[in-house]
Amino acid sequence: MFDYARRGQKWITEELYKVMDVFGFRAVMFVEWGFRPADVKRTTERIKVPGAVVKEWVRTAKQEEELAREAEASGHRESAAEFYYRAALYYGPACGVIHANTARKRELYQRLVHCYEKFTGYFDEACVKRVEIPFENGKTIPGILQTVPGAQKAPCVLVVPGMDTIKEYMPSPYHNHFRRRGMATLTIDGPGQGESNVRETWVTLDNFERAGSAAIDFLEKCPEIDASRIGAYGWSMGSYWAPRIAAHDPRVKAVVGAMGVYLQKDTIFQHGKPAYRANYMYLSNVHEEDAFDEMASQMTLGPIAHMIKCPTLLAMGEFDELCPLEDGEEFFAQLQCPKEMWVYENETHTFGSRLPDFYLQVADWLRDALDGRFKPGHARRVDHVAR
Repeated sequence: MFDYARRGQKWITEELYKVMDVFGFRAVMFVEWGFRPADVKRTTERIKVPGAVVKEWVRTAKQEEELAREAEASGHRESAAEFYYRAALYYGPACGVIHANTARKRELYQRLVHCYEKFTGYFDEACVKRVEIPFENGKTIPGILQTVPGAQKAPCVLVVPGMDTIKEYMPSPYHNHFRRRGMATLTIDGPGQGESNVRETWVTLDNFERAGSAAIDFLEKCPEIDASRIGAYGWSMGSYWAPRIAAHDPRVKAVVGAMGVYLQKDTIFQHGKPAYRANYMYLSNVHEEDAFDEMASQMTLGPIAHMIKCPTLLAMGEFDELCPLEDGEEFFAQLQCPKEMWVYENETHTFGSRLPDFYLQVADWLRDALDGRFKPGHARRVDHVAR
């Protein structure tokens, strides 16, 4: 059980992470998502204390937003698009560290959404657009659909971010590995994530898979999408949610769970840094400690592994601090579908410097899987040797 004395505590590395790139991966991940390296550098250099995170990322976002308005006034559509895009991205870290539905968080999300909508209008609204997916109780799940220009019917990847990330981050419209391989993408803020938590659409034990099915229902009505070839790609907590979608919806023809948290959640929620537990309590709106422990004890893919029938890829770092390698190996053994497991030597949860390689490789794997290249009985483990 959770040590209640830890409530309100923080790890020193957690605080240092906000001030400096302690683990060496933040800049790599941000750049892959579309953050400009110089903007990451100048922003993080201004953050001298953890409490300044929101202030300094908002400062950078507002600077980009002002540049966007200047370009807009001058008729420079391309520059306006890129500046608005950066502004939307930079509001993201500010929103992400606020674990309460405050007026400040809602205001920042409004700015983020406004900037992204301005970006799509100047970039190409025909191939990148915000969408609203009908869900339960009259609510909708927000998403970003990126289609393939000129394609009549393209396969599509349903992208499921982790609990600390948002739909605007991945994939970047300027650097979309899936689209370059002929695949559309639909990235969602599922229950508990991003805009959904601002709307108080909380994650439960079983509603993320229903949100995934609602997203597939939506895709079936899109004329640009080949609904017979839909894949799902989730990372971090998305590596738990995406396989749940695949287990409950046979319309998913391939699934990837990267940076895995596949089986038990004691490692992340009881032994990991307290912020992970606090964040998921916020996403689920479960704030009583024993009730949260009861929910977390049921958050394992083991009981539904046999229900996943499509080709499945698991990818993780050898020393993932949130999911022991043994858990990944156990879940891989439980799968009865065509399957692969990739292990990145010496890497932790976020793959570090190997992340840019992985993004290319996972796009290739999904295209191969949706093209039907992995037959029944396929089982392979790949150990990616450290460079």
